[in-house]
Amino acid sequence: MVRTLVGTRIRERRRALKRTQTSLAQAVGISPSYLNLIEHNRRGIAGRTLIALAAELKVDATELAEGADGVLVNQLINLAKSHDTTPETDKTEEFIGRYPGWAKLLASLGQTAQTQRESLAAMTDRLNHDPFLSETMHQILSNITVIRSTAGILDTTPDISDAHRARFLKNIRSESQRLSATAQSMVDFFDAPQTAETTPARNQDEDFWARHGHFLPELENGTASIEQLLADHPAATATTANGLHKHLLRYQSIARKLPLEPFLDSLRRHPGAPLALARRFDVPLADVLFRLAHLPSYPDIPAYGLIEVDMSGAVSIRKELPEFTLPQFSSACPLWPVYRAFGAPGQIIRAVLEMPTGVQITSFSIATTQTTDQYDMPAFLQASMAFTTDARASLPSKPQPVLVGLHCSVCPRKQCDQRRVDYILS
Repeated sequence: MVRTLVGTRIRERRRALKRTQTSLAQAVGISPSYLNLIEHNRRGIAGRTLIALAAELKVDATELAEGADGVLVNQLINLAKSHDTTPETDKTEEFIGRYPGWAKLLASLGQTAQTQRESLAAMTDRLNHDPFLSETMHQILSNITVIRSTAGILDTTPDISDAHRARFLKNIRSESQRLSATAQSMVDFFDAPQTAETTPARNQDEDFWARHGHFLPELENGTASIEQLLADHPAATATTANGLHKHLLRYQSIARKLPLEPFLDSLRRHPGAPLALARRFDVPLADVLFRLAHLPSYPDIPAYGLIEVDMSGAVSIRKELPEFTLPQFSSACPLWPVYRAFGAPGQIIRAVLEMPTGVQITSFSIATTQTTDQYDMPAFLQASMAFTTDARASLPSKPQPVLVGLHCSVCPRKQCDQRRVDYILS
């Protein structure tokens, strides 16, 4: 885990207020020498001292808290990796401490660019595969063909009877009206405003989990109920609440089967062996993969992301890492093992993935079957893939990496045999 240089932020804030070390140290009840150690990141800080310093510096204590900018640090590092430039990533923490405003602006611009790339990929995929658009285009071509053929008959047949002429003109009028209505439907389809009601519930769910860091201690220790957590979700709608409720129920169930401290102890001994954890706690591997992605941040624990999809490619759970983004609106690279898992339900697939940026990801995938209670209905398959960029979770045998991307439309691997659509960024 990245550790923010809290002392650097304290020092820069103190200087901005034109306070001396001595006056600030006296105000919070510590020695100037101790404050000097804090400002040079040689001593940790928490509790009353942190709160007192925050009050004197006129900032919220959370802005000075250890690790409070961990997400921001990862965002900036990921931004650097996504460009050809090579900024000093080892100085990222100090940069945030000295210039927090600029750091947030850069991270925001990077996130905006990433969202636009994903939206562009989703739009391309939608144009290629959306059934409504496909049907609408076929309808438009059909209308145009009928109009063109009828007009051609009228133009090349001078001795046509009045009755036939009237019938052909009526056909042209009818097909023109259908063409106009179909074209208007397509315009309305693209122009529909994105409101809280039309925004996909999945995106609102992700906002909820991002705000909580994908970890809910109050749900694990019983200090808050699922209903209370849902009530505190500002963007909750009926659809959102239903999806979140199922997710939270699953979180609560898995947290009970895999208690935090025993699970962390086992994970420290087996950082890259989720199967060993599944055997240790006698739970399905899919539960372990879910739990890996719903843990607090620790410096000695690899950070895991997670994606869960059904056989249509629809994403039900999505937790990305700064180094490994996930598609928001469409299916991802077909070479990802999460899709391969559908071909062998119950088989555990270990793979190392390499993105076009050179980042390598250790992944664990499995497809699970949920049977139905109805005759002649197929079983429901869902595939999970947990992944990490932490070297401590690397596979012992070091297999040949699988060269993958995010989505064909934004993947520069132009010679890939699995390419479905053209690369649109060049």
